[in-house]
Amino acid sequence: MKKAGKIFSRVMSVLSVLIFIFGFTVFISVLGATAGKAPSVLGFSVFQVQSGSMEPEIPIGGIVIVHKTKPSSLKVGDIISFYSNDTEISGKINTHRIIEIKDSDSGEKIFRTKGDANDAEDTAAVFEVDLIGKVIVNVGTVGGSVLGVLRNPKIIFIFIVLPLILITLGEAVNLAKLIAEYKFSDQKDEENE
Repeated sequence: MKKAGKIFSRVMSVLSVLIFIFGFTVFISVLGATAGKAPSVLGFSVFQVQSGSMEPEIPIGGIVIVHKTKPSSLKVGDIISFYSNDTEISGKINTHRIIEIKDSDSGEKIFRTKGDANDAEDTAAVFEVDLIGKVIVNVGTVGGSVLGVLRNPKIIFIFIVLPLILITLGEAVNLAKLIAEYKFSDQKDEENE
């Protein structure tokens, strides 16, 4: 029974370290994102939609998860996120549906896009260099509501920071116990010899 406890404790320690590394990676990627560029972790980005141009598919405040995708794998009908070349929102992130794909003389893909709720297609084309990725998950407004709640620093502290501190302290205590037990076991072995 004691051996099972040690194994469980070690597994929990490894899981804690992996969770910490993942959280740290996300944190660094967000901090490291340059102004005007989307933060990305392992090719995934999360955006909150700010306009109704994609309604009803993606409502205002909806959350989308975007994955970096090879331009050659995209097809008409896919929803993509990109840095807009439109003069009104130049450089800002936009999420619209592909309505046409062309090849440039150099072989680069050029995408024509349109918001589902818009009457006309976007005035500016999307080039490969502007592409962030393909929308793979549309969380909708539930995700937006959750994101809104998580923007409250008190909520972040209570539900994220405090549990992480408690888990870390608990694992530190477990590690200290394992070290003490290991030392005690070594001393006992020496005494028996």
